[in-house]
Amino acid sequence: MPGTTPQDQRSDPRFGLALPITMGDSEGRTHDLSARGVLFEVQRPPALGSRVALRLLYAAGGTHCQLPCQGRVVRIDALEGGYNVAVQFDRPLFR
Repeated sequence: MPGTTPQDQRSDPRFGLALPITMGDSEGRTHDLSARGVLFEVQRPPALGSRVALRLLYAAGGTHCQLPCQGRVVRIDALEGGYNVAVQFDRPLFR
């Protein structure tokens, strides 16, 4: 459709959350999260198109929790001092 952006075409709402995230031995911070994907910042990006295993870290009721998820790297944007990485999850995290 003319005049639309990729964001207009997303099927799931995104939530602006700054959560710690790990990818192997790399640590980063999320920018936003949806049921089907995540955008996060890291110092060393994975390869575009690669499959990655992630862990979202959060606290619930005073307990530290980890949410493992897997997906495919669909976008990498270079930043000053790091990279934004977009991952599309294999399975939705929530409905």
